[in-house]
Amino acid sequence: MKIAIVQMNSITGDLFGNTKKIKDGIRRAKENGAHLVVFPEMALTGYCISDLIEDESFIEKNKSLIYEISKESEGIVAIIGFIDYDHTKKNDDGRVRKYNSAAVIQNGIVLGVVNKSLLPNYRYFDEKRYFNPSEKRDPVEIIVEGKKVKLGVSICEDLWDESYLVKPIKELAEKGAEIIININASPFYHGKSIERDKIIKKQIENIGLPFVYVNTVGSADNGKNIIPFDGESSVFNKNGELTLLGKKFDEEILFVDLENKNETKIKREKYSSEKEIFEALVMSLKDYANQIGFKKAILPLSGGIDSALGLVICVEALGSGNVIAYNLPSEFNTDTTKNIAKKLSRNLNVEYRTIPVQEIDEKIREVYEKNVSKIKRGVTKENLHARIRGLLMMLESNDNGSLLVSNGNKTEIALGYSTLYGDMCGGISVIGDLSKSQVYKISKYVNERFEKEIIPEEIFKIKPSAELSLGQYDPFDYPIVSPLVDLFVEERNSINDIIEKFKDKNLGESFPREVYSNYSLDEFKSLVYSIYGLIKKSVYKRLQGPPIISVTKRSFGFDLRETLVNYWEGR
Repeated sequence: MKIAIVQMNSITGDLFGNTKKIKDGIRRAKENGAHLVVFPEMALTGYCISDLIEDESFIEKNKSLIYEISKESEGIVAIIGFIDYDHTKKNDDGRVRKYNSAAVIQNGIVLGVVNKSLLPNYRYFDEKRYFNPSEKRDPVEIIVEGKKVKLGVSICEDLWDESYLVKPIKELAEKGAEIIININASPFYHGKSIERDKIIKKQIENIGLPFVYVNTVGSADNGKNIIPFDGESSVFNKNGELTLLGKKFDEEILFVDLENKNETKIKREKYSSEKEIFEALVMSLKDYANQIGFKKAILPLSGGIDSALGLVICVEALGSGNVIAYNLPSEFNTDTTKNIAKKLSRNLNVEYRTIPVQEIDEKIREVYEKNVSKIKRGVTKENLHARIRGLLMMLESNDNGSLLVSNGNKTEIALGYSTLYGDMCGGISVIGDLSKSQVYKISKYVNERFEKEIIPEEIFKIKPSAELSLGQYDPFDYPIVSPLVDLFVEERNSINDIIEKFKDKNLGESFPREVYSNYSLDEFKSLVYSIYGLIKKSVYKRLQGPPIISVTKRSFGFDLRETLVNYWEGR
């Protein structure tokens, strides 16, 4: 049986655009002699549709389009992700039961509808809010070249069954399935593809059947996180050997013949975390900007490491002619950082503009102090610089219709070392899920990737500074604080967990070994308490920040859900 896999980018809510893509995929599959064509999970609706699912007209139209698409299925079988519903059954709250489903169609007929059994309810997944789980799991019988074939169709989480009592794929195999097909909208984080391979191979060890894994690609969002989907659809033979692998971060249609006795075994390319995350960020920014209608981006370029990496990502995603870098110096910005910003812009062939903010700052302070009172706190004066920059950048964004990119990294966002309505202004936070340590590593990777100095070497040597006052430097020991924040945020460690790890000298490879000699136990405890307090204190800022591209196992936004009020001190 020849199978076509359509690794497509489904746009949220674009029923008609997605329908066209699906029809085109079916036609191409038929032209290439495929017997079966498979599309990703919720291919028709887009995966991240949130409460759009409560719009009955949307759900009804999505279902009616399945029957329209079925007209294209003469001479071929198609499996398409969509949302099904049953008006005859209602939940306790009176809502009609809805299902995350796959339609199996052939020769203009819907042969069967398979509903998802296992509904994820962690991270940014919230499927129990919207869907009912399937109560049965049966293969769907199709006819190929006059022969009956039983397909074991499953949907995404049905594959990841380790923590569930129900084992959908095992059930399908026990009921006579000859091939397992798993359609997905599986989000990216570094190392996810290796995890998928392992779980698929483990399933194959138990059932001894060939396995077809179909994933979506592109980006979607839940309002506070831009979520990348990396594709890499794959096929494994009954021995658990990888025989087909789709592109990473790109749409594609693939073909595989399951009867091919001379199939080639594939070895997966090894991606460094820096390469994989960089490409995920580029794809996500490009796709998100395209979907919401931005062709150009602007970015405040300080001469520091964060905005440098942000600018490179913007140029890779949108092209150098569609990005403008702005340096907004005050009296505290050094010639060193201003020269770095100019040099980086030249290296990337990006238009570079300067807007001095000192005169504006002095005028605002003069008016304020004349009419209100003398500014007493130094931090108030510092934040004024940042807010003037945010105001100017939002003015430019409004006036020219460009997407403003925010440059805060995950470590700074966690600790509140950012100015609300200042440097936090923007339509997207491109590096908001990268720790300070990752920013440095990926920036070095950029120069390796292009085999020349894109990001000036001086930037790796200067001491990090917001340059908001004379002699100001970032008040954190980043090689220690950055991975410490990750333990709290990504690993969800408690204060006691982290202190015990320090005692056992088992904080992890991301920490420098000298942490154990540079800090006494009491000093480390004090640091941990301080970091926990800063993370808790700055929630109100994060909740008002721009959406963050999610590339780690836990990101701020609707992935890590925080409350404004929290009296727990962590101990």
